[in-house]
Amino acid sequence: MENVGYGRLTEIMPDSDFVACLKAGEDAATGELVARYYQPINRYLYGLVHDSQTALELAQETFLQAHRALPRLADDSNLSAWLYRIATNLARKHYRRQQLIHWFPLDYFAVHQDGPEKQIVEKDLVGYALKQLPMDQKVCLLLQVWAGLTCAEIAQAVGKSEAAVKMSLVRARVCFRDAYTKASGEE
Repeated sequence: MENVGYGRLTEIMPDSDFVACLKAGEDAATGELVARYYQPINRYLYGLVHDSQTALELAQETFLQAHRALPRLADDSNLSAWLYRIATNLARKHYRRQQLIHWFPLDYFAVHQDGPEKQIVEKDLVGYALKQLPMDQKVCLLLQVWAGLTCAEIAQAVGKSEAAVKMSLVRARVCFRDAYTKASGEE
C-alpha cells in the first residue's frame, strides 16, 4: 500500500484495511490511530485511576503495547475494543500494584456551595463513588458511559460474555448509586 494521509478517509475506511495499513508500518496510519483513540483512552483511564498523570502514562503505555502487538492483530479485529482491552489490563495491573485505600473525612462531603466549588465537590463525589466499585464493574460502567461502547463491544474488550457484562453494569449502577448517595448525605 502506498503511504497516504488518512485524516477523514479512515472514518469510512473499514477497520480491516486500516489494520493492514498499521501492520504495514505506515506512519500516517499510526498517527491517525493515535489521533483517533488517544483522548478517549486517556479519559477512560482517568476514570479508572483518578489521577491525570497516571492516566497519561497508562495511555502512552497502551499505545506502545498496541504498537508492539500489531503483528499479532487479526485483520478483522475491532480496533477500539482491542485498545480498550489493553488499557483495561494496564489499569488493572496498576491497581494491583497500588492497592491503596483512600479515606475521606466525613465532613469532606458536607460542603454545599454554589459555583465552581460545587462542581469540584460533584466531581469528587463521582470519583469517590467510582472508587467504591470493584474493578470489573468500574471498567464496564466507564466503557459504556464514557467510551460509549455497546454491551457487545464491552464484552469483546474485557473478554467476558455479553450477559456477564450486562450483569456487571446492573451491579455497577446499584453500587455507584448507593456510594454516591451515602457520600453526598442524601440518604
